Amino acid sequence: MKMLELDGEATLGSNSFKYALNVNAGEHFVVIGQNGAGKSALLRILAGLLPLEKGSLKIGGQYMDNPSQKIYVPPHKRPTVLQLQSGAVFPHLNVAENIAYPLKCLGVDSETIETKLLNSLERFALSEIEKRSPETLSGGELSRVALARSLISEPDVLLLDEPTSSIDLEASEWISEYLKELETTLILVSHDPIEALLIGNKIMVIDDGKIIQKGTTSDVASEPASSWVAKFLNLNLLSAKAVGLSAEMDSGGIFRLAEPCYGPVHITFSSSSISLYLDAPDGSPRNVWEVVIKTLHTDGSVVRVGIAGPFEATAIITQESLRHLDLRLGKKCWAAIKANELNVIPKKSLR
Repeated sequence: MKMLELDGEATLGSNSFKYALNVNAGEHFVVIGQNGAGKSALLRILAGLLPLEKGSLKIGGQYMDNPSQKIYVPPHKRPTVLQLQSGAVFPHLNVAENIAYPLKCLGVDSETIETKLLNSLERFALSEIEKRSPETLSGGELSRVALARSLISEPDVLLLDEPTSSIDLEASEWISEYLKELETTLILVSHDPIEALLIGNKIMVIDDGKIIQKGTTSDVASEPASSWVAKFLNLNLLSAKAVGLSAEMDSGGIFRLAEPCYGPVHITFSSSSISLYLDAPDGSPRNVWEVVIKTLHTDGSVVRVGIAGPFEATAIITQESLRHLDLRLGKKCWAAIKANELNVIPKKSLR
């Protein structure tokens, strides 16, 4: 089912924006791009804060904006919630009052509000501070309050503008873990490549007020539309379960770790840290696995190689290495990475 259908144009000051986008229900699109590219403008169009001048926007099959038919649904009547970077927590309301505010505005009965509020406080680990005022909270706590408030009304579409940009790493990991499992349709603007790869099942690249690329994270990472995208996504991310110096990937395969770790983890490593060989390499301690060449994409003096084995990843090699290895689509070879090149991040959870 199509949740978002946008094909329209808008202007803000001297900047013009032209977007064409279809998003299925439940998809998580992460929006990336350089500063001033038009990422936040896209969120504002979807939320109704920036009306279209041409074209149309449908949400859940219903027109929200269609200038030619004189249709414009105001922000408070759309099945969307927009959360800006600041979170905009009300300073005169305590934690519980902030979270419950959207339900009161919708005229929800007090018993339902109480039930939903208790569930939300527990889900976001805010029960012990529900009576505190925003001025007494940390950045991570404020972000969790803002996110709890955004989700309590169960919007069809959640629009987030860098929700973890101003909080500590631990709180950021909590929120990223929660958003990854969220079934709500999500459009998230991010400047963090780990966050983008973790939360999004699709990536959208915006440049100069236009969408220049969109697709799965692996597709965009293996064939980036620009050098900026290539640098931003010079990263692989896997989920695993660690037991001491060993980590078993959810998708299959085992990595040896440089330091002991236990429990569910994310493992990240740069594309340039993977080496490719025609035969299984010996030598210094490293992780080695057999792969098949899935994609080849030339980017200046380097080549981005999409590899598939127990899991999919992207490696970066030189043109000289490409010729020496005689790599072709479908060819089998060996990939290797040293244990100390792996960044192991324990999974966090608010539940």
